[in-house]
Amino acid sequence: MRVLSVPISVPFLRTVIAALIDGALVNGFEARSNPARLAEATLYLPTQRAMRVAREIFLDELKTDAAVLPRIVALGDIDEDELLFAGETEALGSGAALEMPPKLGELERRLTLARLVAAWAKRPGASPLVVGGPASTLALAADLARLIDDMVTRGVAWDALDGLVPDQLDRYWQYSLQFLQIARQAWPAYLAEIGRIEPATRRDLLITAEAARLTARPAGPVIAAGSTGSMPSTAKFLHAVA
Repeated sequence: MRVLSVPISVPFLRTVIAALIDGALVNGFEARSNPARLAEATLYLPTQRAMRVAREIFLDELKTDAAVLPRIVALGDIDEDELLFAGETEALGSGAALEMPPKLGELERRLTLARLVAAWAKRPGASPLVVGGPASTLALAADLARLIDDMVTRGVAWDALDGLVPDQLDRYWQYSLQFLQIARQAWPAYLAEIGRIEPATRRDLLITAEAARLTARPAGPVIAAGSTGSMPSTAKFLHAVA
């Protein structure tokens, strides 16, 4: 396992890229004299923005306007790169990523959650103070979508919420738990019915598939830079890279 750090006094991404090009990052890999070797490397970065900056830094370090660059992948925005991941997996004959159910589009997701929230608000005995109208419904749907993303990303089961607050201490929390039945029951049932999965779930599955690919058939230098591994799937991926 190789884990390296960069002093806070120097620019992080430029330091990593310069070290990769000069052969200081990966033993036996030097691309300053032969930039075409960069095509052998893979660089994982946290975001799409970091990817764009990295491309500019590579060109600046090589003193050129065009060059063959490493494969650069944004772990934090894996949904936007899923075809890249799927293509790699398919090329190896696995097809695992291609067999995953497609993710649900964000607009359909938000509108469907709003519809489920509205239906929940109209149930017998519901308090009219919880959902006040269309704007409130959409806002609650957005909050619920963010919570679902957080639960999936952190790998937390919904059952973990049940015992957070004793029943006798907070009646409002019980209303909250009732509201969360949308995410715990109605939403999974809807996804199963239409054959879709959560974007965050698909992202984690793709990250896991990529980690398995690297473990089984590593090809060329592989560097993961700038990720804290705060998500369980990303932490496992970083372990596979290291």
